[in-house]
Amino acid sequence: MTAKGARREQPVSDAPITGRQPLARDVPLEWVDAVLVAMADLDPAASLEQRVTALVDAAGEALPSCAFGVRSPGLGLLYWRSPVTRRAEPDDPSRLFPELAAERVTAIPLEEQATLHVASDDENLLLDNAALDVLASRLALALRGAIRHARAHEQLREQIIQSDKLASLGQLAAGVVHELNNPLTSILAYSEYLRRKGERAGTDPADLDRLARINEAADRILRFSRDLIAYSRPSTEKPGPVSIHDVIDRALIFCEHVLDQTGVTVERRFDEVPAVLGVTSQLTQVFVNLFTNAAHAMQEQGGCLSIATATSDESGYVRVTIRDDGHGIDVEHLPRIFEPFFTTKTDGTGTGLGLSIVQRIVAAHHGRIRADPGESRGTVFYVDLPLARPASRSP
Repeated sequence: MTAKGARREQPVSDAPITGRQPLARDVPLEWVDAVLVAMADLDPAASLEQRVTALVDAAGEALPSCAFGVRSPGLGLLYWRSPVTRRAEPDDPSRLFPELAAERVTAIPLEEQATLHVASDDENLLLDNAALDVLASRLALALRGAIRHARAHEQLREQIIQSDKLASLGQLAAGVVHELNNPLTSILAYSEYLRRKGERAGTDPADLDRLARINEAADRILRFSRDLIAYSRPSTEKPGPVSIHDVIDRALIFCEHVLDQTGVTVERRFDEVPAVLGVTSQLTQVFVNLFTNAAHAMQEQGGCLSIATATSDESGYVRVTIRDDGHGIDVEHLPRIFEPFFTTKTDGTGTGLGLSIVQRIVAAHHGRIRADPGESRGTVFYVDLPLARPASRSP
């Protein structure tokens, strides 16, 4: 029994109600119906506050003599509904309703500390395993789901805004690159013309070497800009035989700046492997994400990015092994790294979508990807991709 003025914390789990707890039929149907209807009527775009308010109000309308409230300092959330005037500043900060005789506190299982408070002047309603106790535990689970959904929706909305910004930036960049192509083509043509003319006229070899370097640098920029535009466009390419080494080299070119910026060296250990079946632009995206993540993991102390290719132990696949010397991924986080919106980056650089997209692309290619801790430090990713076969298989 919850004593007068006492606070009892009841942990909540996903386990079914068992033992001495009352069955669902012991809970008045109108109580459950009020919560279910409130959940069903929630707008998919409802905010965190709107979702919590709807569920708490539904419970309060079903039991008008009881007070219901939700508190979560981590989420900046505090909402209550009470049949009596609530004190502005209760003496006990752990209670929401000290003006009522008894109060029960149920933990809402979230990473942020969150609690559901139920209070009444009728202490019998708050007995352990009473019908209201069961309703409170189920309401806490409903609140957890509502809060998680609201947070995911907010993250998705922010990601859509960011994606729109990147798309706009990509369109601007495409225009800039297009404008650069014409002068780059001129530099290529004229530098090659001057080099050949100098060879015929016996020009100083050092000057000829400078012209050759100008030509080589302009050609490199031109090829990079063309590859970048091709990579950024929506892919209409059909799956076909792809050289995995060419894909990796292209991804490394795209990541060259971030690798240099973080002081990362690259080690290639390529075996003779057959072509894989895939879409070049999509596979390039896979390795751009993996290489960028590895560089970020090594940005504090630098390190080596090791990329190895070999025929997989399981016939019919090519395996790409990517090792880094970074800070690694905690073992408890490994099962979740491919979940949408999951990220361990606290500096705002991670959206939690990169590895989820990587896994989706690999799976669409009928491949596999997994991550393991490094032997001493860092992380190892294994990407298995199917060999190209005459019979087409669409990702």
